[in-house]
Amino acid sequence: MSENKIPRARGVSLKTPEDVRRIACRIISDVFREKAQIEHAGKINNLLITWLKGYELEKVSDFEARLKALEQAREDGK
Repeated sequence: MSENKIPRARGVSLKTPEDVRRIACRIISDVFREKAQIEHAGKINNLLITWLKGYELEKVSDFEARLKALEQAREDGK
């Protein structure tokens, strides 16, 4: 029986907006650490937009949960 000699690389999980924000932060941090901000300014801008979208989605889901709870409380109070 032959063994699989290909090393396994750990992938990145993108299941939530928080995951997207975490990865965007990691990449932006690497670019700043390498002092390559000017060279990668467009990429940084796109990552920041992605980070903000992830943040917005996370907050919207929080608002939706709170609104649902308020609506449920209102229905229960009738």
